[in-house]
Amino acid sequence: MIKPSLTAGISGLRRRPGLVVLLYATNLVLALILSIPVAVAFAGTVGPTGFGEDLAAGFDIVLWADIIEEAGDALAVLFLHLLWMVPLYLIWKAAAGVGLIHALRGDQIRSFWQGVGRYTLRGLLLGVAFAVLAGIGVVVTLGVVLVIGAVWSGPVGGFWVNAVLAPTLLISLLAVLDLMHDYARTALVIGEQPVLKAMQTGMAWPFRHGQASPLYLIWFAPAAVLLLLPTVLDMNVAAATGSAVWGLFITQQILLLLRAAVTVGWFGSETAFYETIWLSELPLIAKEETENTPETDDAAPFSQELPGAEPNDWASA
Repeated sequence: MIKPSLTAGISGLRRRPGLVVLLYATNLVLALILSIPVAVAFAGTVGPTGFGEDLAAGFDIVLWADIIEEAGDALAVLFLHLLWMVPLYLIWKAAAGVGLIHALRGDQIRSFWQGVGRYTLRGLLLGVAFAVLAGIGVVVTLGVVLVIGAVWSGPVGGFWVNAVLAPTLLISLLAVLDLMHDYARTALVIGEQPVLKAMQTGMAWPFRHGQASPLYLIWFAPAAVLLLLPTVLDMNVAAATGSAVWGLFITQQILLLLRAAVTVGWFGSETAFYETIWLSELPLIAKEETENTPETDDAAPFSQELPGAEPNDWASA
């Protein structure tokens, strides 16, 4: 089932290249909205000190402490900007997720913005619920790491606990929750499930369907590489001069465009995987609903009660 899901994801990517451009352009605009106030605040911070912006390439804690003390107003302005920019970014992430799932489901061409309008609020509530779970999981994981570090002390133990065990546990925890969140959003959109029910479906999905994890890892690997490479290029920009800066910038934008493409393919694959299983389980779901529903003379036809069915969608599924 992994290969057909991958094929469906790539096919959805070919059919909807506009989604790639939309994701790239929106992420670029959001990055500019965030970076421009940061750059202004940073310039206001280092300007009165007589140091240039190349100060960011190094780190002198005494010097930075003096700068923060002298330019607290600029940093306060930056903090006020973050108060509205970070929520804006989180809302966009929730809207983009449900919009992609709606646009890539089935064989029909559906509107991305229709999915955004219909599911963003519930998708945002679902994201908040998983964020709370992630926070609890991080606290518990750090507690476990501290206990192991206290038992396994010394230079060798400190290296393995802090440099190996802690990052591995945290990355694994966040990856598993991200996988669950993906299928919870898919159940929300395709299955038309309420938030709590979709959350339960998502949390149970990796355990009920083992192929969901390798499918996730196949897309996770290139996404992680494309996430790290632009950061590596950012670190080299400070040392670059002239045309090399523009070359690094263009390369970085290509990588970000590829990352948007991977995101569309990733959502397409997981949506196809969910739909395949969901359609195969529909008779069982319908049977359970029929058994639990009292018989009445004016009961609606069974075809009108299929979960997630939309007008003219079921006939073409």
